[in-house]
Amino acid sequence: MIHIRALRREDDFRDLIALSREFFREYEAHHQDFFKIDHLRDQDIVDYFCRWIDNPSGAAFIALAEGRIVGYVTVYVRDQAPYWRVKQVGDISGLMVHKDYRRRGIASQLLAHARAFLAERDVKYFMVYTAVENKGAIEFYQRSGLEPLYTTMMGKAEKSRSDGGTSTETSHVSANL
Repeated sequence: MIHIRALRREDDFRDLIALSREFFREYEAHHQDFFKIDHLRDQDIVDYFCRWIDNPSGAAFIALAEGRIVGYVTVYVRDQAPYWRVKQVGDISGLMVHKDYRRRGIASQLLAHARAFLAERDVKYFMVYTAVENKGAIEFYQRSGLEPLYTTMMGKAEKSRSDGGTSTETSHVSANL
């Protein structure tokens, strides 16, 4: 049986660390460079999740099976720019379920807890970010009633050359005085 609840300081973070590392390994496959992890310490993962414990603006929910953490989701409320009519939105981040426990409704339960957290704070809308190559996640979110809102495009920044082309090399100019 799966039990969903808020993460606690006394929880064993070893399963959470392993799941997070798997999350990043899966994400790295979605782009040749952009999602590659440079250096990630276990303490970085623990610190990230601990900031949501006892935080009125955010939470981390975990899915437990046989005493093990087999899934998680983080959710938080953020303010929008003051000119928008919708002043606050939620962000749902890092929804992950261990590969051996997928297709059992755990992600749906985690998402439901995140939605309830936001509803309790009178947040009407929330955002979920995922890579465009993460087709399984996109299909899950669409089945869960989410719809595309906008597209984020990515490009490479390149230095300009005087001949109109581009180069990643730096030009050197010298002056005789």
